[in-house]
Amino acid sequence: MSLMRTKAREDELNAAFLAFLRDPASQDEVSRFAKMGSLGTTYVGRGGVDAAIAHMVKGDRSPQRLLVDVSGADAPLEELDRLADACEPSVQVFVVGDRNDVGLYRNLLQRGVVDYLVKPLSVELLRRSLADGGSRGVRQTRQGKAISVCGTRGGVGVSSVAANLARELSLRGGRRRVAYIDLALYGGCGPGLLGLGGGNALVEVLGNVNRLDPQYLERTLATQDSRLFVLASDMNYGEEFAPDGGTLTELLDILSQHFHYVVIDVPQCGGALANAAFAASSLACVLTDQTIYSARTLVRLVRHIETGSNRPTVYTLVNQPQPVVRGSVATKDFVAVTEVPVALTIPYDGRTMALSENLGEPLNARSDFAKAIGALASLVSGGGIAASRPGLLGRLRKVAS
Repeated sequence: MSLMRTKAREDELNAAFLAFLRDPASQDEVSRFAKMGSLGTTYVGRGGVDAAIAHMVKGDRSPQRLLVDVSGADAPLEELDRLADACEPSVQVFVVGDRNDVGLYRNLLQRGVVDYLVKPLSVELLRRSLADGGSRGVRQTRQGKAISVCGTRGGVGVSSVAANLARELSLRGGRRRVAYIDLALYGGCGPGLLGLGGGNALVEVLGNVNRLDPQYLERTLATQDSRLFVLASDMNYGEEFAPDGGTLTELLDILSQHFHYVVIDVPQCGGALANAAFAASSLACVLTDQTIYSARTLVRLVRHIETGSNRPTVYTLVNQPQPVVRGSVATKDFVAVTEVPVALTIPYDGRTMALSENLGEPLNARSDFAKAIGALASLVSGGGIAASRPGLLGRLRKVAS
């Protein structure tokens, strides 16, 4: 009997269709519809967004479809934003409400919600909405955000920033999933920073894009906690492998359906793979140091990214991987010469970075570098940068666009 209860509980937590309704009448109608058997394993509970999040956090995987009630919510769009962090982008989300509001309806669809149903519910209404797969002309497909991280020269800290940004993003939100891709095919340091081996998974995946599915990805991508996943390669130096940009584009499109963020470590800013990464990204973080060489390269690189096919938003980050010495170009002079606004200045923090890289452990949360990465994570996730005191964080500057 105990085994049967355990199995039933597992089915509830990992049901293909989850529904959370605030009132008994709506709950009864959804339960009646679920018994028709067209949705696979189902679970219908009482509550709204908070109840749905609490339920999904306990499960091993997100449902295929989720129906959630926002009736009575003062800010339904903000509730949906919280829900987005709790389930994978591939989840089809249906929203139930008590407001017959066209503006709300369109805002929900533009956020990736499949459909908005106004109470009172009926089995027929549910059938029409859920049975057609939710195809709507104005609906935006829910996809994760791809972020490219590149640099003006070697040694400016691209992998350090990209890997730690991926880890920081994975720690924010209940079930947020983040994929980190290191495009250095012959072995980058990013996986080591995260305490994981490289292997040749990236080469394998690029060669089998046509057969990618969630199960294949789970088996192939390296992870320690099922929240942060790594895709990298350690090819032998004598091997040759030159995938075209289209293959990477297809891979990134698939990953964006299953991960909230895809952080791409771009070691070489030219070529097919880099161009594909920039074209697939909604954000590009360009790291630079305060040298004349980097000033020249920065202008070329930002122009190249911004004039591409996708035109992602570009954030320029001034990193200081070495101690500041006499003769370095001042930040204000650097900005004046390049005419490129600086989104964030990352201070020198050599001891923290050496320990993290050699041990493959997370950054000391109180370190200057960790605080800067936290500010960057807030920026790329839409939170902006808040300077809490005039010291270190006072040097973190918002983009002047």
